[in-house]
Amino acid sequence: MFAPELRREYENYVSQQAANSGYRTLVTSNLQQASDLTVANLFHYFNIRDESQQEVNQ
Repeated sequence: MFAPELRREYENYVSQQAANSGYRTLVTSNLQQASDLTVANLFHYFNIRDESQQEVNQ
């Protein structure tokens, strides 16, 4: 189970990264309805994607 603060941080990060990527349905209001596991998976998806993009740029 997520700590509420950590979940909000993950939701905000996912929402920002989704907007940058053109995923229009991953907005905060939809993420609030998603399960903890879904939010965690999306967070890690975007986090890993960002890390790999940084490696390519270097």
